[in-house]
Amino acid sequence: MIIIEKSKEQKYADYVLWAIMAVSAVVLVIFFAWGYDTPYEENPDFNAPLFSDGLIILQIALIILCAFLMCGGAINSLTIGGKKNEELTTIADKVSNPIAWGTMVVSLVVGVIYGVTFKDEPMIINNEAWQNPTESIMSDICIWSIGILTLGTIVAAIYSMITRK
Repeated sequence: MIIIEKSKEQKYADYVLWAIMAVSAVVLVIFFAWGYDTPYEENPDFNAPLFSDGLIILQIALIILCAFLMCGGAINSLTIGGKKNEELTTIADKVSNPIAWGTMVVSLVVGVIYGVTFKDEPMIINNEAWQNPTESIMSDICIWSIGILTLGTIVAAIYSMITRK
C-alpha cells in the first residue's frame, strides 16, 4: 500500500473542517438539548426554541466564511493557482474545474428559471401567505442550488469510493 503524505494546505483544510464540524455539533446539541420544546406564546402548537439565535448566527457566519473562501479559491483558480493545459496529466485534472464551475452555473440557472417561472405563487410562512416575487425567486434559487449541489456531492463521494484502489 502506498501512503501519500498530505500537503500543508490539505492538513490546514482538515483542521478547519474538523473545527467547523465541532462548533456546529456543539451548537446543535445546545439548540436541541435546552429549551427546544418551549411553546410559542401566541400559538402553543408551535415551538420557540431558546437558542434559535445561536443557530442563525452560526449559519450566517458559515455562509459568509464559505462565500469568502469560494471567491478566494475561484480567483486563485482563474489566476495563479490553476494548472496549465500542458501540465494536465490525468482525466481528473482535466475535468475537475469544468465540473466544479458547471455544477455551480447549472444550479444557479435552474434556480433562476424555476424562481422566475413560479414567482407569483404565494409562500406560506408561519401560516401567513407571502407573495414577494424577489423573495420567491431567491428562495427557489437557494433550494434548487442546495439540491443540485447535494446531488453532485453524493455522486462524487460514491464515485470516489468506487474507484478507490
